[in-house]
Amino acid sequence: MTQLKNWFASFDYPHLVLGYGSLMNADSRQRFSNIEHQGVMVTVEGFYRAWVTRSWQEQQTYVGALPETGATLNAQLIPTPLSPALAEREKDYTFTQVSADAISTDFTRDAHDYLLQRLSDKQLWICQTLDVHPAEPDFPVSQTYIDTCLAGCLSHGGKPQAQAFVRLTRQWPAHVKQDRLQPFYPRPGRVSTDEHNQIDTLLQEVLHD
Repeated sequence: MTQLKNWFASFDYPHLVLGYGSLMNADSRQRFSNIEHQGVMVTVEGFYRAWVTRSWQEQQTYVGALPETGATLNAQLIPTPLSPALAEREKDYTFTQVSADAISTDFTRDAHDYLLQRLSDKQLWICQTLDVHPAEPDFPVSQTYIDTCLAGCLSHGGKPQAQAFVRLTRQWPAHVKQDRLQPFYPRPGRVSTDEHNQIDTLLQEVLHD
């Protein structure tokens, strides 16, 4: 509870974004979008994540969120102003408001109730995909993008959150652009060799079990 109170005391923004892709990576969002605050791991009900967001400009495919009754995805609740840098980063999405009642956590009951109470005067947003297109060879999924997302999960929630990201993400592509030596993804988080090994093992275990 103390950690949660300190987190709320660290910002006074009226907006929080539910980051479910590369925004889960603190290094990526700090260096490329000037978002300094830490996120809080949550589960969002009523949306699913899939490899369906095509960036025509960047010529690749990212995860996107789409509404569906009964679906869930794991995300980080991130305090941030709705800045031009964030708008540019999320130009292939539309900001959709989400009710705090759609948020679940693994907190104690008291901590969860405190979270919801503090969110009652905030606005929560999720980036919903504008134009749905599955990945294809001319618009691949980059390994460095996958690494950025999963390294963020590992650093904030450990292996269980990284496993949840993989299991709760639909339409994984048959082929991934191997770009670790020269990133094709323009906002990569800095990922260690140990994290690369963890990610490779996790993808093998979860996608091919």
